[in-house]
Amino acid sequence: MIPKVVVRVADPLLRLDHLLVHLREPLVPFHRHEPRRLVAHAITIQARLYGRADSNHDSQETPRMPSVTAADGPVAVTGASGYIGAHTVIALMKRGYDVRACLTDTSNPDKTEFLLALNGEHPGNVSLHQANLLEEGSYDAPFRDCSAVLHVGTPMGYGGVNNPQQVYDGAIGGVHNIIGSVKRAGTVKRLIYTSSFAAIGHPSPAGHRYTEDDWASDNRDNDANWNTSNLVEKGEVGYSMAKVECERLVTRLAEEDGRFDAISVCPCVVLGPLLSPVHELRGSWQFFLGRMLAGKPCGRGWQALWNIVDVRDVGESEALMIESDVCGNGSRYMLCATDDSGEITAMQLHEHLQALFPHIDVGGVLPEYDAMVEKYGAPYDAPRAHCDKARGELGLETHAIEDTLRTTGETMIELGLVEPKLKTA
Repeated sequence: MIPKVVVRVADPLLRLDHLLVHLREPLVPFHRHEPRRLVAHAITIQARLYGRADSNHDSQETPRMPSVTAADGPVAVTGASGYIGAHTVIALMKRGYDVRACLTDTSNPDKTEFLLALNGEHPGNVSLHQANLLEEGSYDAPFRDCSAVLHVGTPMGYGGVNNPQQVYDGAIGGVHNIIGSVKRAGTVKRLIYTSSFAAIGHPSPAGHRYTEDDWASDNRDNDANWNTSNLVEKGEVGYSMAKVECERLVTRLAEEDGRFDAISVCPCVVLGPLLSPVHELRGSWQFFLGRMLAGKPCGRGWQALWNIVDVRDVGESEALMIESDVCGNGSRYMLCATDDSGEITAMQLHEHLQALFPHIDVGGVLPEYDAMVEKYGAPYDAPRAHCDKARGELGLETHAIEDTLRTTGETMIELGLVEPKLKTA
C-alpha cells in the first residue's frame, strides 16, 4: 500500500543544500492577482515566447528523427500542467503531435486554461486527461494508442507536502503504475523518464566534471544516510535515491518487455519562463530567484553553484528524445549548463539579475554569508556539468543564461508572483 502523497511536477531538486541556513525572516507568499487575470497573463506569456505556427521557430526548422513521429499517433505527458511538463507539451505541439496532457486536477483553471490556450498556436493539439499517478490503471485510457509517453510527474517534498518516505515510495510506485499502463497500451515505442541531476551528483572533489556515467549512488560506502531504512528522519538523500532507483527500474522493465525503450533526462537547476502561477512552488529555484527580485537575500544554493538549464531546453530535449535514432533503452541525458557561463555562484546570480533588471533593488547573499564562509569555507565548486551529450547526439540548441534569467524574472512579475523592490531615487 502506497501512503497518500500529493503529486507535484518533477523538479531537478539538487541535494547540495545541506548547509542552508535559516532566513532571518519567515518566508511569506508574494501578492497574487485574481486567478482569471493570472491565466490571461500566462496565455500572453506563452504566445510571446513561442509564437504561432508561422513564426521563425516552427517545427520545420527541427530535423525529424525516425523513431517516433507525429504520424505514429498521439503521445502522452504526465505532470503536463507543471513547469517542465508544460514546456514539454509545447515542444511536442510545435512538431505537430496530438498531445494527451495528463494531470491530477482538471478542475483547476491555473492548471488547465493556459494549456488549452495552446490549441491553435502550434501545428499540434492538446487535450486534457485526469489521472492519478498513485492509482493503478489510472493512465490506461490516456495511454491507449499512444506511440510515446513522457513521464514528468512525481511526488515532491516542497513546502512539507510529502515527507521523504512518501516522496520515495510515491516515485517508485508511480513508475510501476506508469509502466503497467504502457504495457497494457501495447503501442508505446518510447518512454521518456524525467529524472534529475539528483540521480547523478555524488560526493566528489571540488571541480569534478560530472557526466552521464556518474550516479548519485557512487562514493557512498561511508554515507550512513544512503539507505532506505530511516528516510523520515534522514531524508536528505531520499529524492536522489528514488531517482536512481526509478531510472534503473524503467530501463530494466523496458528491457524485459521488449516493446519500448526507456530513456532518462536529468535536469539540474531549471529556470526560464513560467506559464502559470502553479509553476512557482515554494522552495523551488524559481521561488528563491523571485525573492531576490523582491529585495530578499538569496536563500538557496549560496554555498555551491547554480548549474542552470532553461526549462524550454528541457522540454525540447524530451521531444528530441522520442524522435532520435541515436538513443535507445537505458540512454540518459544531463540537462544542465551549456558552458561555464551557466555555472554561477549566488553572488554572480545577483550580478546578472541586477544587470538585467537595473530598476530593481535585487537582493544579494544572506546576511550570515561572511560568517558561514568563515566557518565552512568558500562556496563549493560544484556541480560542474555541461549538456554536451544532449547537444551532440540530439542536436539540442540551448538558450543563453541571460535569456533564461530574464524570462524567469519577467514572467514571475507579469504573473504577479513577485512584487519587485524598485530602486528609489
